[in-house]
Amino acid sequence: MNYSLYFHIPFCVHRCAYCDFNTYAGQEASIPAYVEALGREVEFVGQNFPAGNQVHTIFFGGGTPSLLSPAQFDSIFRSIHKHFPLTNDAEITIEANPGTVHLEQLQALYAIGINRLSFGVQSANGEELRMLERAHDFFDVLDAVHWARTAGFDNFNLDLIYGLPEQTLGTWQTTVERILGLHPDHISAYALTLEHGTPFGRWTARGLLPLPDPDLAAEMYEWASEAFDAAGYLQYEISNWALDHPPSIIAPQSSIVNHQSSIINRKS
Repeated sequence: MNYSLYFHIPFCVHRCAYCDFNTYAGQEASIPAYVEALGREVEFVGQNFPAGNQVHTIFFGGGTPSLLSPAQFDSIFRSIHKHFPLTNDAEITIEANPGTVHLEQLQALYAIGINRLSFGVQSANGEELRMLERAHDFFDVLDAVHWARTAGFDNFNLDLIYGLPEQTLGTWQTTVERILGLHPDHISAYALTLEHGTPFGRWTARGLLPLPDPDLAAEMYEWASEAFDAAGYLQYEISNWALDHPPSIIAPQSSIVNHQSSIINRKS
């Protein structure tokens, strides 16, 4: 039986206007204590890990996991390897914001054993990125992808968001075409949802930001699906496309522990 581990890293430099995840900006001073607590939880949960089973995927989500230093990731991985048996081909992913990585950092993460990256690109349009309150521009994306490949990563995902207020089909098509030009191994494209309690939610409720057009968002989705298919990407889930074959998926089954730091799931 194969299992998957999920670790939530809730720290961000800035909380984006559309985000309702469990994230905290300006709390970087708490990262060392969080990493230490995460190591203790790995040990605690590992004591109950079913004998004879292995872990085949590990995913660090957030938040912005790339804010952790390579040394902090190394500390977490030493705990993981001590308490959980991994398959030889285990897929180990961290989410990263393009503006928070550099070549030496990615080289160190690859040396530790991380073998997949998921970059939160969201858009290739500068005005849309500013509206989303993202801290990067598309040049940062180009640098991140180049550095990732130089560091040895041959498997990475690029995240996109469509259905944005005032977004046109043309700007979305430009984003998709630019992303396809980078030849990522995997693409995720999510429709924007306006969540209660977020700045986007408040701005639209007060009429300061127009509501996304659902018909236009559907047209964006259909166009992107056709573009991804034509480029050789297999759609294996409503918002995910992969070259050749889908990646290992964390199955939301038989959760042993599910708090804000880690989840262990079982996949047959």
